[in-house]
Amino acid sequence: MDERQAGKRTGNTTKNRMPSSEEQISWEEISLPETDDEMTRRREAARQKRREERKRALRTQRMLLFVVLALLLIAVILVAVTCTRRNDNSETGEAGSGSGKTEEASGTVTAGDDASQEASGGDASQEASGGDASQDVSGGDASQDASGSDASQDVSGEEADPAGRAAEQVVGSGDAFSQARLLAAGYDYDGAIALLESIGDQDASVADAIADYKNQKDRCVPVDVTRIPHVFFHSLINDDRAFNADLVGADRVRQNNAAMTTVAEFDAMIQQMYDAGYVMVGLDDMCIKTTDDNGVVHIAKNDALLLPPEKKAFVLSIDDLSYYHSYGIGTQGYATRMLVDENGKPKCEYTNADGVTTIGDYDVVPRIDTFIEQHPDFSYRGARGTVAMTGYNGVFGYRTNNYYKDINDPHLDPDQIQWLQEHPDFNWDEDCANAKAVADAMKAEGWTFASHTYGHLNAESADLERLQADHERWVTVNEPILGKVDKIIFAFGADIGHVGEYTGANRKFQYFKSQGMNIFCNVDGNIGWTEFGDTFMRTGRVALDGFTMYQAMTQNAAVHSIYANDYETLGISGISEFFNQFRPTPIDSE
Repeated sequence: MDERQAGKRTGNTTKNRMPSSEEQISWEEISLPETDDEMTRRREAARQKRREERKRALRTQRMLLFVVLALLLIAVILVAVTCTRRNDNSETGEAGSGSGKTEEASGTVTAGDDASQEASGGDASQEASGGDASQDVSGGDASQDASGSDASQDVSGEEADPAGRAAEQVVGSGDAFSQARLLAAGYDYDGAIALLESIGDQDASVADAIADYKNQKDRCVPVDVTRIPHVFFHSLINDDRAFNADLVGADRVRQNNAAMTTVAEFDAMIQQMYDAGYVMVGLDDMCIKTTDDNGVVHIAKNDALLLPPEKKAFVLSIDDLSYYHSYGIGTQGYATRMLVDENGKPKCEYTNADGVTTIGDYDVVPRIDTFIEQHPDFSYRGARGTVAMTGYNGVFGYRTNNYYKDINDPHLDPDQIQWLQEHPDFNWDEDCANAKAVADAMKAEGWTFASHTYGHLNAESADLERLQADHERWVTVNEPILGKVDKIIFAFGADIGHVGEYTGANRKFQYFKSQGMNIFCNVDGNIGWTEFGDTFMRTGRVALDGFTMYQAMTQNAAVHSIYANDYETLGISGISEFFNQFRPTPIDSE
């Protein structure tokens, strides 16, 4: 039977047989006409079916997309982890090499605080009163740096522990490699090496990092501690009210203009010093102290102060961080007080010309702290400056002198009495507690303190008896807050003896030495001068203020050559470009 016959037979058979029930239903659907309702239902069913199919397809697409994205995310994480590990292995020592800057010099120190020194110096009775004005001398809000972005060490006379100081500052800053990089950036190569050697399971990357830090340490050379420049500032001016005679008086303008520095000027100079390779060291880093059986402290040069050959050491100090009544208390562009912020950091309170009070980097201390946080290679093992404190108006803007406890105390001067009258709710105990909290926070950052005499005395002209009485007041008023100090920074740049005259025959020297003083600072015309004796270290300081800036940038100024040399030595140039335009000129005297 061929296929045609089979097909023909199949056709005949199909034609003659009765259809099945399914075939009947199919035939009826085709042959019978649909009603409108039936057609609508059929079309709706078809549309619903298509919608379900589209939903299923969309869910499938979404699931596939999710899977693809998850796979991509996993791949990115794996790549990032791999790169991080490679960076840890290859860059462990780069941040602390000291051969260059750890950050591009694209910014300056963040905003400043108020000025805390009596600009012209002298006793409390010689202060001038303040005033008011309007324009910010930094060219913007004082809480911002030049780029526009926002912005406890025991000083009892014992030898400083710079390695421990730096190690405490990096605790909790990340893993061992990050901490080691930070230590090495601050030239504490021994601390960085010890930290890495403490790692339990060491691999090749640890050994490489240790070898790198050893190589960096071997590059370092001893610093001649007799030639380290010592620069100092008073509190910073945040706006131009300080230069407005109609608001603050001509005498106050003269003092602000000559002895003070604005935020923008400070930022520019610190940035240039950093760019020139300068590194801040502490006064205690310059010397080695030993105590004999009689309790006498002996001083020797620290020949083990090492820095990379392209780096240069300098010392920083600040005078009169008290925010005197003569600063106008919020009306002359200075900060009004220091305080401790929510992170435990020392900051400043500042009230602008509109009466708005903010907290930030409005003076030298918090600005330097922020700058070092951004540029750890600007500080040797976490070093900070030394703050020279008087006591007659209190410290840090708090009225901690015990004379303030009683408005009828006969020792109070008119400014102090007026302040108490304006603050009837004043609580002396609270001010002392707040001031001590600030001092402790500053010590934790590495700052140290020195006597500036209680009454801002001229130690050269004052007789011994007056200096003794003054120092006793300093101890009574300041020691409970600041702790014991072994440094004295003489007010007015005065001194108690010429070179070679710190001897047993010098009664003033012998008195201060008996009171625990080991380090003495004056103001000297020769930048980078330090004298070492068996029981003392004496260093000369250079002010970076309105007077010295003007003299340095003005060719025909009286002492142009001296200060031009100082600024050139410090790597500071182009002074006229950042010298504040509101300063009255000429500035011919301090």
